[in-house]
Amino acid sequence: MADAPTVAELQSLADSAAALSRKLKKTQGLSEGHVERIASAIERILRDYGGASYRQYRNLVRDLDVVAADVTRLEKEKALHPKFVRTLDASLLRIRKRDFFLGRRLVDRLGKVRAQARERDRLLADYREGYKEIEREIARLKAERDRLRTVRKPPMSETDVERVRTMLRDANTAINAAIIAELHGVPCHLALPTFLEGSRDRRLLLPPIPEDDALTLFVLLSDVGPMRDAFGNRGVHGLLEALTYSDAKLAHLVGDGRPLRAALNANLPWLKAITAPGNLLPQLGIDLSLDALRERTESLQRFAEHLHDAGEARDRIRAVAERISAGDLAKAQDADRGYRVSGDAARRAWEGTLDPAIREVERDLDRAAKDLASLSPPDRLA
Repeated sequence: MADAPTVAELQSLADSAAALSRKLKKTQGLSEGHVERIASAIERILRDYGGASYRQYRNLVRDLDVVAADVTRLEKEKALHPKFVRTLDASLLRIRKRDFFLGRRLVDRLGKVRAQARERDRLLADYREGYKEIEREIARLKAERDRLRTVRKPPMSETDVERVRTMLRDANTAINAAIIAELHGVPCHLALPTFLEGSRDRRLLLPPIPEDDALTLFVLLSDVGPMRDAFGNRGVHGLLEALTYSDAKLAHLVGDGRPLRAALNANLPWLKAITAPGNLLPQLGIDLSLDALRERTESLQRFAEHLHDAGEARDRIRAVAERISAGDLAKAQDADRGYRVSGDAARRAWEGTLDPAIREVERDLDRAAKDLASLSPPDRLA
């Protein structure tokens, strides 16, 4: 993209355009564009009918009459110099007689004055675009100044916000690891009641567990005997393998395996849900509302207390709860929104360099306004 013209270059364009406009205004029809418009209409007729047959002569005459009427009207209004009227009338007459060559030669006689008018229009177009570019720059600077004035200092540095985000991420990782440990490393007769207890808190979004069916399964797995030895001491994933066993194999392990198979089938939907890949519990995030984050932290903290191998998870969630109570999470969320919305301006506000940036924008704005005031509006140059 070419560099925008300087004020001096725009002033030179304005002077050249104004000089050409004064010259063109001395001859009626040039400055207003009448000559160019009519000559272009005649050239269009020459292009359309240059190779036309005699059957199209009526259309040719019709189009010529339209142009001739326009020339007559401008002549009566004294908006077209007599020499142009004579040249255009002569060209129209020759074309009507199907002398396209001479008609074109007559129009070509206006080439010099038309070139001057086109040059004036080109200069005006370049000047107008440069003038509008300054106006756009002024509008941009005003918007930037107003935007910077609305930016307030974030309550926390961007580095501290990232520390809070990392703390929440680590808490999510710890609770997810504790869930995996619960499903794999804790005997299922101890782990499954924990999930039943957690499902009663709907904030955890655990799958609903039918308590009657679940209690039947828990009794089977927790009673001392071969059932507990064979399956109750396995992890939850190992328990589900019982569904793949044949009746003979179950009978060999626990005697009558039909009660276990029936209990597993009755509880299969929620057992599959808690052992499915992915995060079982809702995650903590700085983008949550403060109320949602507080409620989610409280529910996770209560659930983590019932897990059997969740020391790290309890510590990290407790740290999140403490930061929420101290107001640090609210500050981090406010600061995070500020950095995401205002970007570099918010960083400058935190560093204390925003006011100099606003003054710099104001200086650029004053400079652009002075440049615009030194130039004439494009409409005055035509």
